[in-house]
Amino acid sequence: MLVCFLSIAVFLLNAAPIELQRRIIDMAVKGGPASAIMTALLINCAVILSFGLIKLLMNIYRAWLGECATRTLRLTVDRSLFARTEPRQRHAGDGTGLSMIFAEADDVGAFVGSSISVPIVEAGFLISVFIYLARLDSAMMLLSLVVLASQFLFVPIMQKAINRRVADRTLVLRQLGDGLVSPLGIEAGAPLNAAFSLAMGIFKLKFSLNFLMNLSYSLGNVLVLGIGSLLVLRGQLEIATVVTFVSAMSKVVDPWNDMVDWARNLAVTRVKYRLIVDGCSPLGDDPAAAGRPPLSPAAAGPA
Repeated sequence: MLVCFLSIAVFLLNAAPIELQRRIIDMAVKGGPASAIMTALLINCAVILSFGLIKLLMNIYRAWLGECATRTLRLTVDRSLFARTEPRQRHAGDGTGLSMIFAEADDVGAFVGSSISVPIVEAGFLISVFIYLARLDSAMMLLSLVVLASQFLFVPIMQKAINRRVADRTLVLRQLGDGLVSPLGIEAGAPLNAAFSLAMGIFKLKFSLNFLMNLSYSLGNVLVLGIGSLLVLRGQLEIATVVTFVSAMSKVVDPWNDMVDWARNLAVTRVKYRLIVDGCSPLGDDPAAAGRPPLSPAAAGPA
């Protein structure tokens, strides 16, 4: 509940300067009183400061949530691992267990910390901005929305390819960990080469996706600026409104990217969490059966 309230406050304060900037530009163009402009500037500064402080508090709190989730997941995996009754089976999965506890749990826990705040902050900001833009000019708002919506043509396809490679790389690293702790050993060259190839495939897809998203933003800004300028020449739009739309488009880039990253992280985290669940599912639930107690919350340290 706290992170929800903080997230709502953050996106409202983040959207407020758009209207304040429009009013300042409008007063300057129309030769408004300097006192009114200074008052609007001071209000804008106060909103920016409040936004920064509340966002700082929200980031610290959601980081705490993520670390709590990571610790809980590690404790759960630890209990499952040492519930194995067969010593040989216990040893054979040590590499997989270490990978789940030290690497995979971090990724899942980090996403848990931002799983609520990111969609509230970024989606709330985007919705509020587009509602505001619709009040200024509905046709220009639809044009701006089309620019962002065009990314749905390539983002889902490329994300599915990334998910497949993430799952394959996780399994390869688990196999490598199992082989390294096994008395029989393992030839590490082949798994390491496979992990390298999969990682490079992930990087290529991610950077290509970022390139296409940035390209669509840049072309969209040119389109909005061009059409807006033509409407100004025809007397159908005010220059302050065009500046507001261009400013709004630049402000929605980061929230939109954050929403896309959140959706991508959600897909990747679901893959990793499913692999953790599958790795623990055949194990027992009684830690005493392994002859060694699992980690206690106190041993894990304070949150």
